[in-house]
Amino acid sequence: MSGHSILYLGSGEFAAEYLSELQTLPCCTYLTRSSEFKLPEDASYIVDLVLLEVGPIIAQSGHTLSELINELAPYPVVALARRDREHRGVAAVRAGAQAYVCVDDISVDDQETLFNHAVKRGRMQSRLSNTDVTVLSILRNINDGVIVVDQAGHILDINPAARSLLGIRPRMQPDPSWEQTFCCVDELGNSYRNSADLPLMRARTGEKFANQVAIYRSPEHPDIVLSINGQGLYDGKRELIGGVITFRDVTESTRRTSELEKQAQFDDLTGLANRSLFAEQLSRAIGRSQRKSAPLAALFIDLDRFKSVNDTLGHDTGDALLRQVAQRLQRNLRIGDFCGRWGGDEFVVCLEDFGPAGNAAAAAQKLLLVLSEKYEIGNSEVYATPSIGIAVYPEAGETAERLIKAADVAMFEAKKRGGGRFQYYSSSLNTKLAQREELEGGLRHALVRNEFALHYQPRIDLMNNRLIGFEALLRWQHPRYGLLPPARFLPILESSGLIHSAGEWVIDTACRQLAAWQHRFELPDLSIAINLSPQQLVHKRLVDVMSKALTGTGLDPGCIELEICDGSLMQKRESEHDILRQLRKLGVRLSLDHFGTRDVSFESIDNGFIDSFVLDQALIADVEDNNSHQRIVRAAIAMAQGLDIEVTAEGVETVRQLEFLKSCNCNLAQGFLISRPMQADKISAILRSEIAGTSLLSRGMP
Repeated sequence: MSGHSILYLGSGEFAAEYLSELQTLPCCTYLTRSSEFKLPEDASYIVDLVLLEVGPIIAQSGHTLSELINELAPYPVVALARRDREHRGVAAVRAGAQAYVCVDDISVDDQETLFNHAVKRGRMQSRLSNTDVTVLSILRNINDGVIVVDQAGHILDINPAARSLLGIRPRMQPDPSWEQTFCCVDELGNSYRNSADLPLMRARTGEKFANQVAIYRSPEHPDIVLSINGQGLYDGKRELIGGVITFRDVTESTRRTSELEKQAQFDDLTGLANRSLFAEQLSRAIGRSQRKSAPLAALFIDLDRFKSVNDTLGHDTGDALLRQVAQRLQRNLRIGDFCGRWGGDEFVVCLEDFGPAGNAAAAAQKLLLVLSEKYEIGNSEVYATPSIGIAVYPEAGETAERLIKAADVAMFEAKKRGGGRFQYYSSSLNTKLAQREELEGGLRHALVRNEFALHYQPRIDLMNNRLIGFEALLRWQHPRYGLLPPARFLPILESSGLIHSAGEWVIDTACRQLAAWQHRFELPDLSIAINLSPQQLVHKRLVDVMSKALTGTGLDPGCIELEICDGSLMQKRESEHDILRQLRKLGVRLSLDHFGTRDVSFESIDNGFIDSFVLDQALIADVEDNNSHQRIVRAAIAMAQGLDIEVTAEGVETVRQLEFLKSCNCNLAQGFLISRPMQADKISAILRSEIAGTSLLSRGMP
């Protein structure tokens, strides 16, 4: 307000406690005070603001409050009252004053802001036509909220209805930044990204709009949904000077509409998305998949023999079953995936961004298992297995409709194959799935048909290049695909539960073979390493199998090394630790496999379980040039020496790798440089060489 002049009119009731402060304001020039309520006749006075005492003195003047304020027009008027007579100030505002001040309850800074606001508001009013002034006067008294803003974004007027609706106190004046926070959230709950979309901004830039739905949000009150109309505000020359908005509370009607929309989009029985909503969600997910080049799959699920549940147990039980199926689906999907009910006993699922294509099968397998578990409904135990079709985008379809149809076709194929299974629509993935199923079927007969075989890879002592033992490696002589390495079938053995019978065969066969070699070639210290699957450590029969093998062969337990293939031993359950302790009691050695590429705590290798560890071949592969791997290998070997743990390096393929390991004092090594894995009958030649004193390396074996 710097440079503005203020005229005081009144009896001087507040002079002692108020006018002295007023004269010290740097923004004000004090002119005069008058109990006669007359404007100064001296034309040299330029009055920007009139301060008017309200109270008994007005009645003594013979004027009503409205008459007096009208007489003071076109000057902006600010009424003065005491805090305990605040109603007088409110009455003055209703009569046409720009604002009121409680002289005993306002700071200098707040006072300056209020005066500045009154001058701006007065100037705008002076530019309006009589018609516009009348319209704004009417708007002040309507039940809808009304806000007037100037071209700079300053809030010049908020009518009583708006203050009540928004929870704004009578004397509270929003600061200039309020325009950016008022209704800055759209009807969907998202913040407007462009300030030009804000209602007050739209109005003061001259835009005329109706029924903009936005949310008014403040920390002190619940969110309010408003329907807003707005337009520009023009002076008598049709020049834009600001804007005005009107609004009403539509929170309740919006809530009712939302509930109706929800009823139209969600299934009444299960609460899942219905057919139309799921298709819409899937279309949006396809768009995300396109933008991110991320995988997406649709699953179509149908309950096998659901009709028999309805026929035998009744429709109420059938409905309860469908509700429980919906709950299991929701509980077993990742965050970001979603599901719906397609109709009847058919459900649909969308999997997003799931990584390799095979992960869709893993998700389907999980759902297959959880949906096949027993359902308890009332006093009945109900069983229902699903058939699941999988359609991967974009191979199986590029639209939501085509993708769902493809998944539906795949589901029927799963039903034709007996149900209780999943089926891909994609021919390429179906081929892989068929191969996996063929392998799983073959594995169930491999032991009986003697198709399993053990190959043995020699290990040498790096101090003297002498052969000290072998690692037993499982192979499968498949009748169609030939000799298969473990990577092709080991995951199937583990997922199907066949790993236990196969693992027992490996232990028995390896121990008998070692005993035969020791006896034939008189090599009592010859050792063998046998890999264990994590699943084998879950069952106590592993201890019985190992004990039986030692008893049956008469082997020294110290010649047997069991390699544990999973991470930190400290993460295992106590029951698994108990199995490890029992194995140690038998006298066999325990080794930690793949050391250096998995999280292993010092506690896990210093707890008395571990006799040795095997450096992973990934560390050895580039150890000649990778300084980081060189440091890891050196540190691991040094740590092992301090803990009296033996170290084996696998995957040794070059002389430089071997020489580096020797320089680090590594104990044992194996790899293609020393020997490839080979069948038992070829090992005899190697053992004869050892007896003759010719080492593997000196023989130049590849």
